[in-house]
Amino acid sequence: MKKNKLYSISLLLTVAVFLLTSCKRELDVAPIATYDGKATHTIAQLLEYHPLTAGFTYDTLPKGIVIQGIVISSDKEGNCYKYITIDDGTAGVQIKINSTSLYMNYPVGQRVFVNCDGLVLGDYGMLPQLGWWENDGMVGINSNVLYKYIFKDGAPGQVPEPIEITSAYQIQENMYNRLVRIKDCHFKYPGQKFAETTSSGTSNDIVIEGGGEIVLYTSRYADFASQMTPEGTFDIVAILSRFRTTNQLTLRFLSDISTPVVPTVPTEIVVCNMDLSQNPLENGWINKTTSGSSWEYMSGTAMRIVGTAGSNDSWLISPVINATNYDNLKMSFTHRSLNGTANRQVYYSTTYTGGDINESEWHSLNVNDFTTSFTTYNYNLPAELLSATNLRFAFRYNDNTNSTWLLSSYKVSSIVEQ
Repeated sequence: MKKNKLYSISLLLTVAVFLLTSCKRELDVAPIATYDGKATHTIAQLLEYHPLTAGFTYDTLPKGIVIQGIVISSDKEGNCYKYITIDDGTAGVQIKINSTSLYMNYPVGQRVFVNCDGLVLGDYGMLPQLGWWENDGMVGINSNVLYKYIFKDGAPGQVPEPIEITSAYQIQENMYNRLVRIKDCHFKYPGQKFAETTSSGTSNDIVIEGGGEIVLYTSRYADFASQMTPEGTFDIVAILSRFRTTNQLTLRFLSDISTPVVPTVPTEIVVCNMDLSQNPLENGWINKTTSGSSWEYMSGTAMRIVGTAGSNDSWLISPVINATNYDNLKMSFTHRSLNGTANRQVYYSTTYTGGDINESEWHSLNVNDFTTSFTTYNYNLPAELLSATNLRFAFRYNDNTNSTWLLSSYKVSSIVEQ
């Protein structure tokens, strides 16, 4: 009986120790730190203490200024070098820190409070910066004293929604040091390195389809520096910065460039053309002359007509085309006209099958560029002509002077998107 009693006491002690151990483990989990102060100024109010100039200047700050903001930058891929950028919804500011791998302590989305006592507000080429001023320039805060200035508050959360920009002309003063999303843009010169190792950084021009251009500036320390800029249209999320009057973008991650949409390369299908390696009049072309000179073949060069004194009326008519086989058609020809241009016309017909020209209906293309040098004319067929099964074009020389008209090329083609 005594033995059973001792066994029960031992069991109760074991359970108690287990429960106490479990409670201790729960208490060992550190609570999320919360800053117990508050901001005295917005970032927009802070920036008023340093009017920007074209030079590199700074201003000391009054005592007691505290700001807060969300970290929007990251040096995880090496591009935001030795600084963090914060945004509080009113404006953004860059905080220079003499350290790397800052993303480990200040990840994107981390709220921080910044005690500005002992810091100065300056700029690098009109981009506002917080830090120290030494040797006529802004320098980073030493990492061993960061605890005096920057205080994390809670766990990382959501970052501010990027400001959407569809044109370079939309950029305003309060957008610098903030996240922006540039819509529908492309690299002006794709296939170049993001950054060369021979310089501190490299600029790549980006064209915004809504208007204007902007520079993407990439540090040589970026992990993706040696990769090539992509071809195609994309959206890009980046930190908006500037150097004096040049607006710039800074990538945090290469993935902030959306997958580019590579433009399709249209394929041209030639439906009919004038093969001048042989006489077109022997390969489907028709010459109808009612008076004066006729069209003639200049071997390997052109079809030509040279008028004589008196009345000349001669038609050069193309082979027939069945337009119903195509979704779109374009006709083009290259020609040259000498000694007068008033009496040359280009027509199309959907009813001519041969024989008397006057028995068919002809529609003028209103070609006006009759020049003494070779000129190419392009005509996109209207949709209603795509139902024609008997489409022809005609070049009419109708003149009473001694002049010349040459036709060096003729082509009907269909453009197909791949």
